Amino acid sequence: MPSRRRQRRSLPAVFQREGEYWTIAYDGAVVRLKDGKGLHYVACLLGHPGRPIHVDDLRAAAVACHQQNGSNAPPNAVDSSERLRKAVTNRIRESLAKIRAEHDPLGLHLANSIHTGLFCRYTPERPTTWTL
Repeated sequence: MPSRRRQRRSLPAVFQREGEYWTIAYDGAVVRLKDGKGLHYVACLLGHPGRPIHVDDLRAAAVACHQQNGSNAPPNAVDSSERLRKAVTNRIRESLAKIRAEHDPLGLHLANSIHTGLFCRYTPERPTTWTL
C-alpha cells in the first residue's frame, strides 16, 4: 500500500496596498506595514519576476501606482541615474528590513530574490505567484 504524504496547502502570497497600509501574506503568515516608497518599488518588482527594470521606470511605475491609489503627491524631481539608483536601492533595503523584522522568512526570501542597481529585478529562488 503506497504511503500517503500530507501536503501542506499553499496559501496565496499577497502584497497589496490598502490605504495607508500594505497587507503582506507569505508562507502562512500575514503582516501589515505602513506605506512607504520602497514598498511600491518592491510591489512593482514582484509583479514582473525575472524582468530587469531600470530605476527610472521603477520610480515612474511606483509614482503611477501611488497616484492611482488616491494620492495627489507630485512625482519627484528628475534625478541623475546614479542618485536615483542610490535612492531606490536605499528605499528597497529599508523596506526589506521592515518586512524582515515582522516576517523573517519573507524578509529572507526577498533579500535573496531582489537585486538592485541601475536595473532592479526580482528573481525568486522558488516560483512564487503574488496577488498584487
